[in-house]
Amino acid sequence: MCGGIRYVTRRVCDVRCYSRWVRARILAVTPGWLLASCLSVSSPSPSSVASEAVSHCGSPGTLCWDFEEGRVPPGWTPHRDEFEGQLQVDDTRTHSGRYALHAKALLGGREGLQGGPKKTLRFNLPVNFGPVLWGRVFVYTSPARPMSHAGLFNARYPRPGREGGAFDTLDWYEVASFQERYMAIWHPPEPPGFPEWVQVSDTPVVLDAWACLEWHFDAAPGGEAQAAEPRVWVDGVELAWPRRFVFSDPPVSAPVVREKGRDFTVLEVGVFLYQGLSVPTDWWLDDLAVGPRRIGCAGPSR
Repeated sequence: MCGGIRYVTRRVCDVRCYSRWVRARILAVTPGWLLASCLSVSSPSPSSVASEAVSHCGSPGTLCWDFEEGRVPPGWTPHRDEFEGQLQVDDTRTHSGRYALHAKALLGGREGLQGGPKKTLRFNLPVNFGPVLWGRVFVYTSPARPMSHAGLFNARYPRPGREGGAFDTLDWYEVASFQERYMAIWHPPEPPGFPEWVQVSDTPVVLDAWACLEWHFDAAPGGEAQAAEPRVWVDGVELAWPRRFVFSDPPVSAPVVREKGRDFTVLEVGVFLYQGLSVPTDWWLDDLAVGPRRIGCAGPSR
């Protein structure tokens, strides 16, 4: 949410967001008592967190998180926590600024068998977000590309005829990798989360370097009977999907119907593996953003 840093002047505590480097200089020269006073006067209430992000992250309706608070950003709460590893905000590697979200040393389960490490956060979107969600995050993966299904981001929405509902009642789109390649999926509610429509690319996961991932989810395309298939870009290039199939356990012969929706309501970010991971692996995620229009990969870098 633009780091949550407010610029202090002699007279007023502005809520304008500056670049990370400018914010750092401001903090370095601002007396602690004055900064504390400013924050006590102008800190936003929980209900204003989303609107503050919208105001300072580019085009209208865009929310962004650069993790520059040095901790989990406001509004995000821990969700999945299975097997070994940690999910934390730290300064071990960043795309820009000082901090990033770090899925650290994930390990557990057996490759080829169900059950793997999962470390995620979830966030409730503002009411009436709409049925179209563009997203962008920079990801660094090391030291190996997982063979197992490794999810990085998903967005969920109520099924037709419903206004809301618990997390496990929502349809959802996912950006992930599988067999060392990027993947995108449309799911029905989880559990079980299938039968699901799966698209696997021929593009290997970028390893030991930052990659810009973008996605487009449209739950209500005009003139279509179903929600749209997910689209994904890596460093500005849209992925092709040479492998497309229905996954279900047990298998089903009927095609998947991607139910339409009116509003995305919940986000989940982190790393969630559905099969085992035998090599301790780290993922860093930075400069996450979502909105109703394409956000792109332009921005600060390091």
